[in-house]
Amino acid sequence: MNKNLLVTGIDGFIGSNFALQARINNFKVFGLSRPSANWDAKLYEKNLNDISQNNEFKSVIHFGAIASTRLIDREALYGFNVEAVKIISNFCSSTNTPLVFISSSAIYGNASKNLSLYAETKKHGESIIHNTPNLRFLILRLFNTYGFNEIAKNDMKSLISEMIITGLKNKKISIWELSDLRLGSQSRDFIYVQDVISIILTLILSERYFHETLDLGSGGSYKFIDIANYIASIESNLLIELVSPPNNYEEKFYQQYTCANISWMKQVDGLRLPRHPFEVIPELIKRYELLIN
Repeated sequence: MNKNLLVTGIDGFIGSNFALQARINNFKVFGLSRPSANWDAKLYEKNLNDISQNNEFKSVIHFGAIASTRLIDREALYGFNVEAVKIISNFCSSTNTPLVFISSSAIYGNASKNLSLYAETKKHGESIIHNTPNLRFLILRLFNTYGFNEIAKNDMKSLISEMIITGLKNKKISIWELSDLRLGSQSRDFIYVQDVISIILTLILSERYFHETLDLGSGGSYKFIDIANYIASIESNLLIELVSPPNNYEEKFYQQYTCANISWMKQVDGLRLPRHPFEVIPELIKRYELLIN
């Protein structure tokens, strides 16, 4: 059985975790990293052709993207988030290789249906995949993903990891203060990175490519203040404070509430449902304590 996987964005938080777990499950993983900080379509396609030479893949998992809702570099975003998708989709179509495309819940926008530039590029990427002839695919709109080893992500860490890390380091947890929200009432669906990986691997092994777009989250939504209070109940003497959003963040794109529809998961035999954050946070705190202390 072919157990070769091509993973784009293999150097990223989710991609690197996925590659590690896939290898543990006896897959042979080939990685495609971002070749440079600047988009270069010819170089990207050359690297893809070099990696795929003399190799057939059971699936391509496309994590590779600029995953920032704050970046306003249109050229880079459209290069890595749109043109790269065209290249990957055409490759998969021409080689009859199934594609798992990791999209984002940012596409849902907010109550006013405002989409950030990042969300626009992910939506465009989805459209490319749906319109690529002869392509077996699955699009997963990923909700807020958290886990271990996010320190290097700097200001793009998941909210949960950011709260844990700053709580351990600085004895305080910060929540953005927004004019039309009560203290910490903004609410998100959070999914643990290991659950993301387990679900994707199960889908690949069962060859369940639905040819549609599905949510990938925990199926619950959690207020920021409740997450902060739960962490503070485990780590004593933590201050919970309100802070202003960064200057480079446009509040008009802010999602006050997200929650994934995961009813589709019941269709897949052997699929373990994602855990809720309160099941994972205690162990995650212990792991970050060992790293930080």
